[in-house]
Amino acid sequence: MPPDFLVSMAGGLILAAAFGYWFARSGESGRGLHRRFREYAQRLPRRSEKAVSAYLEQAEEESSEPGAAFELAAYFRSGGDWRRALQIHESLAAREDLDAATRAHAGLEIGDDYRAAGMLDRAEEAYVRTAEYLPLRLNALERQLGVCEQLSDWERAVRIAEQVRREDRSLGSRLRCHYLCELAAQAAGEGELRRARSYWRKAARGANGSARLLVDPAVLDAGDPNRALAHTGSNSLAAVLVLLGLAGRDGISGKELDELIEDQVSDNPALGPAVACALLMAPELLCPASARCLFASLEERLSSFARMYGSGRPEEFTGEALEALVCEFETATGGPPLWRCTICGHQDEAHHWRCSECGAWESARLISVLSPSTSE
Repeated sequence: MPPDFLVSMAGGLILAAAFGYWFARSGESGRGLHRRFREYAQRLPRRSEKAVSAYLEQAEEESSEPGAAFELAAYFRSGGDWRRALQIHESLAAREDLDAATRAHAGLEIGDDYRAAGMLDRAEEAYVRTAEYLPLRLNALERQLGVCEQLSDWERAVRIAEQVRREDRSLGSRLRCHYLCELAAQAAGEGELRRARSYWRKAARGANGSARLLVDPAVLDAGDPNRALAHTGSNSLAAVLVLLGLAGRDGISGKELDELIEDQVSDNPALGPAVACALLMAPELLCPASARCLFASLEERLSSFARMYGSGRPEEFTGEALEALVCEFETATGGPPLWRCTICGHQDEAHHWRCSECGAWESARLISVLSPSTSE
């Protein structure tokens, strides 16, 4: 007979194998359900509506872990079938056997389903209900703000941003600043500058150095362009935007523009590259002072261009010469200066405070060989 220790070892191995098999089987239903959801999703075009409903019922009965259901719902919504996604999410939200966090997450997804369908009022109702679950309150409030942004309802957005500030002070303050600036821009567009200034003052409270508070008042209420540009001395990106906003304005051209730029660059040489970059984007900013800034930047970063176009005196630099320089500059550097979102990478020839692709605020940065450095 074999020794007792060999019998014990063999018995232990058999027991371990049995436990391993049991654990594998216990997890197989969840993993198998995920796999069947994915396999089923790939065959959806060949399935009837009745088969879809039957499968969803079966999946709900089988799965105590709802991850597979969320996965299939996401598949439906990404394909434009928000109704089926909504059916799954409503079923999950109504299941009393699930924990509060899972049901609240389903509530957020219900709002996203309605938003995908363009039913913004119902989407917001779902987000408001979900906000009652404190761990997901911030997520729900941010989604409510997304609805307000779609509707351009800036007054309500300001109120919700105040609630966001209680959950995340930095985020809430930043969003509140932009919403108030949107209201200020509307007021300025209607000629109500006094009301616009009131919004800007409110936006400045807790705005954490937003470049927009330097740019919007300077461009939309440019009573004193010299003072407006002076305020951007610590932010070259803001200086570019102010110059672009002032470009072509009545009375801001020729000798006045030349004096404006000359005074500011002599007081703050760091503005030179900002002036050069703005000139490439808005040729109407051409004057002796802006031409000198351009020549200096070209000599520093692109000496071949400086030699080609800087042989004469800046005051003799013409619009035709600038047009030719811009064309060659774009050919040599791959295109004109662009604005790129630092969040999603979306590029645009025009500057926007809110990215049209991902919705991020104040995320655009200038891409150009002559782009000035930005101090935030």
